[in-house]
Amino acid sequence: MKSLKEVYKNSFLIGNIYRPQVLENEALRQILHQQFNVITAENIMKPALIQPKQAEFNFTEADKMMNYAKTNNFKVVGHTLAWHQQTLNWIDEANTSKAAALAILKNHIVEIMSRYKGEIIAWDVLNEAIEDNVNASTKDWRQHLRNTPWLRLIGSDYVKYVFEIAHELDPDAVLYYNDYNLNYQQKREATYYMIKELTASGVPIHGIGMQGHYHTNTPLDTVEASLKLFTKLPNIEISVTELDVTVTGSEKTTTLSAAHEIEQAQYYATLFQIYKKYAANITRITFWGTDDQSSWRGERFPTLFNANYTPKKAFDAILNPEKFLKLYPLVKRDTTQIAVANYGTPTLGDDATWNKIAPLSVSRQLTAWEGGVATSYVMWNENNLYILADVTVKALNASADNIQHKDAVDVYLGKDDIQKITVTFENETATSSDANKPVIFESFAKITKTGYQVQIQIPFTEKLVAGQIIEFDLQVNDANEHGVRQSVATWNSLTGQKPQTAVDFGSLKLVK
Repeated sequence: MKSLKEVYKNSFLIGNIYRPQVLENEALRQILHQQFNVITAENIMKPALIQPKQAEFNFTEADKMMNYAKTNNFKVVGHTLAWHQQTLNWIDEANTSKAAALAILKNHIVEIMSRYKGEIIAWDVLNEAIEDNVNASTKDWRQHLRNTPWLRLIGSDYVKYVFEIAHELDPDAVLYYNDYNLNYQQKREATYYMIKELTASGVPIHGIGMQGHYHTNTPLDTVEASLKLFTKLPNIEISVTELDVTVTGSEKTTTLSAAHEIEQAQYYATLFQIYKKYAANITRITFWGTDDQSSWRGERFPTLFNANYTPKKAFDAILNPEKFLKLYPLVKRDTTQIAVANYGTPTLGDDATWNKIAPLSVSRQLTAWEGGVATSYVMWNENNLYILADVTVKALNASADNIQHKDAVDVYLGKDDIQKITVTFENETATSSDANKPVIFESFAKITKTGYQVQIQIPFTEKLVAGQIIEFDLQVNDANEHGVRQSVATWNSLTGQKPQTAVDFGSLKLVK
């Protein structure tokens, strides 16, 4: 079997995750040894696992990883020092001052980096600090910082503090800012301006980690646009830090179909053609998982190896993208969907009055954390548009101050004057439009056995007629247990650029 690390030895390092199971699984070790030359700690160095109680550090598994790396000649990346997930949950925010919080943060970084100083080539110092809902003023990156304990306790300066502390501890280590969805225009721009401003003022940030949790519908031009933008930052290296590509449409299957396997391989091949184009600027590409069985996104088959550790077509596609795409040429797909709205006048709150013949599946996952989805129905009469969304979600949370971080459904309408309507599972509402006009509507919401249901009636000032086409999209926002939006699913959009542009809205056809 050819080796990824050999094929790309003159381009970039090729990495994968380390998990404790590696020490017990011979097949897994063989894949790591044959294919990769750098490992990243998947979970064992995350804050809550390495310091579960204040000043009580558990280095057992991390020490084993370091010994394994030395024995088998792997370079090591540390992941991660500051994060909003799996963080130091024992902090009592109500009784912790800014000075005390900074001391806690510094002690955490000092203890870990001092132990492994000189042994780790790079650190994901700060992970996912920019929120997903970046919609304007990207230069003012501070207003888009995720609402984390560190932000609440220390303020926006915590971003520079973590890098300064880390650099003081290990001046030779390469320090990364690491995030997902950096292919989204607004989020990549906010990140770009954050790194540009901080490094210009002397903050020791050395690299940007583009995580790469994609799916086979993720537009590849958005990935290249981010690479192109980040290469403009002086003295900043780029790494793809957590690459896996799930297969859109496979979530209801137990095995990967031949067609889906080829589609995934074509995506990986095209993606690596882009990476090869920017090889002079890319230091490392790390896959986030070896096989589908052990992957955190395993239900959608994201890795290069099957559950039995045999290589998938995606593996061959990456070895030689050009050859693979000659064997399996790409066929351009139109990803714009057309939905049908049936004529009628339902009563809000009365399920029996809805026509449920033409369902819309709001299931195109835009984030790495794949969460809530919805089955929706649209109706119309001459004066109103009606929308029902049955949302399936594991848990409900409305604790966030920002409505976009609550469990909610978004409706997008229009082309030149884009209107946005948000309704939460508790029937809290918000509206906006390009023309800054309030959107008048009525809504109903209820909790169901599988999540919640939202019903919306939207009046139109101009008479609606059969055959009319309306630019339209639906989105499900899924909040986690901390009241932070962690996943987004849409009916049509693939870019996450709403509401700035209607370029990737679908079309709604009114039929009678």
